[in-house]
Amino acid sequence: MFIPAYLAAQLFLDWISFIHAVSSINITPWNPPAGLMMGLSVLLGLRAVPLVWLGLTAADIVVRDLPVGLGTALLANGIVALGYGAAGGMLRKMIDPGLSSLRDIVLLLGGSAAAVLVIGLGFIAVHTAAGLFDWARFPEVLLRFWTGEIIGIAVLTPMVLMARRMPALRWSWSGAAESLAHGALIGFTLWLDFGPLGSSQYEHFYLLFLPAIAVAVRHGRGGAVLASAATQAGLIAAIQATGVDTARMAHFQLLMLTLAITILLLGAVVSERRRVEDRLRVRQSDLAHASRLIEAGEMAAALAHELNQPLAATMGYARAARKIARMEEASPRLAEILDKTVTQAERADRVIRSLRDFVRKGARDRTPLPVATLIADCLTLAGPLASRHAVEIAAEVAPALPAIAGDAVQLQQAILNLVRNAAEAMTPDATRPEEALGRRRIVIFACPAAEPGFVAIGVRDTGPGLAEVVERNLFAPFVTTKPTGMGLGLSIVRTIVESHGGTLTARSGSGGGAATGAEGGTVFQFTIPVHAKDREGEPA
Repeated sequence: MFIPAYLAAQLFLDWISFIHAVSSINITPWNPPAGLMMGLSVLLGLRAVPLVWLGLTAADIVVRDLPVGLGTALLANGIVALGYGAAGGMLRKMIDPGLSSLRDIVLLLGGSAAAVLVIGLGFIAVHTAAGLFDWARFPEVLLRFWTGEIIGIAVLTPMVLMARRMPALRWSWSGAAESLAHGALIGFTLWLDFGPLGSSQYEHFYLLFLPAIAVAVRHGRGGAVLASAATQAGLIAAIQATGVDTARMAHFQLLMLTLAITILLLGAVVSERRRVEDRLRVRQSDLAHASRLIEAGEMAAALAHELNQPLAATMGYARAARKIARMEEASPRLAEILDKTVTQAERADRVIRSLRDFVRKGARDRTPLPVATLIADCLTLAGPLASRHAVEIAAEVAPALPAIAGDAVQLQQAILNLVRNAAEAMTPDATRPEEALGRRRIVIFACPAAEPGFVAIGVRDTGPGLAEVVERNLFAPFVTTKPTGMGLGLSIVRTIVESHGGTLTARSGSGGGAATGAEGGTVFQFTIPVHAKDREGEPA
């Protein structure tokens, strides 16, 4: 069923688009079969060559009554089929057939443009040698052929490639009304350009961009593909209805090509941006989840630490009571109860120690992590935080830093905790008016650490500095000056850093050093070991 369906589609598209042809061969203002052929070639590669060649030959016989000899037609169509098959085979190795990114669409259009130029040279040379037209017209015919093919590819190939991944259409009154409104707007702009109010210069052609752009912005890549096809179909119908002369078709071809490529690229940019925003939301959700888990683990470790002393005292009292009971020859039942009390207390002590060791010393598989990538991701994730607190966040990364051994999500969480603390420290309140804070700026920096085999990463700000109570108990859990804070932020950061084999320090921003570069404020800095693969190349 596939082969008859493809041949029927190619014959139909060839028949409806065979207008204003050059010397009665397959050179028209808009050649949608080219889009069908390129789409099939990207999907099948060189396997599509026989089917494409058969479709082209059948169209020459059925639609054009074979304007040249059969041998010439077979040779010319063979060049086209082989060229499309080779181009599609190369493109399918370079792009995602579903055109999931702007890069895929740019490569599709660029590769197709180059391939069609080569195909056109051979196709037109064969017909020129057959005496269909003079060699003097070769550049003009080549331009007409190239433009018509590229328009067909830009309009129809994305539709063919994306058809498999298009979501199922769902009927809704609002969606139907919106589609009708967009269709009416396209029809209205065509009427303005080609109707009674239009002029022979068609200077209102740019109005056709408005509805197509609206659809592309509203629906992304999928909407852009449909809007482009509808607009191009409307253009061909309007050109036919108004009787635009063939001499002006080259001018219209370039306008149609500009419209098709602009809409497609705009739709791809919109879809790419939405996909990035979705990924960012997912990453922020992952980080929030990781933060909750880390806070829970840190709280468990803190509670285990706080419970360790009273539990040790309980065990001491129980052991003393057991010893006294034995010395004073108390009842065997009391001695048995005290033995069980000591046993259960020792068991609780082992459980708490195991929990604390698991939370603080859990080993993980560390993968190579580029420092520049880590900090770039942190800058992106800190964007909403910067807007909310009206602070400027920048990055300073030393060049040629080796990859570190770390968990990206955990290290991002550590950096973001430090950035959040810095931003909140610079937020004006009743005790620190905004004019007293001056310029609110946070810098995430990375540079080689003083200790060989480590990279230093940190955050510095231009805030008021550390409060005295916080500085005395800097990394102790549950110590905070925030009305709603839990006092776990720096403790969590220290846990993450130490679990990676590094150390966390803090100092005044005016303490100098290459890593500070600012007066006032605070600098938090931690070290992370270089990954083993990069460490092997270091001098001993």
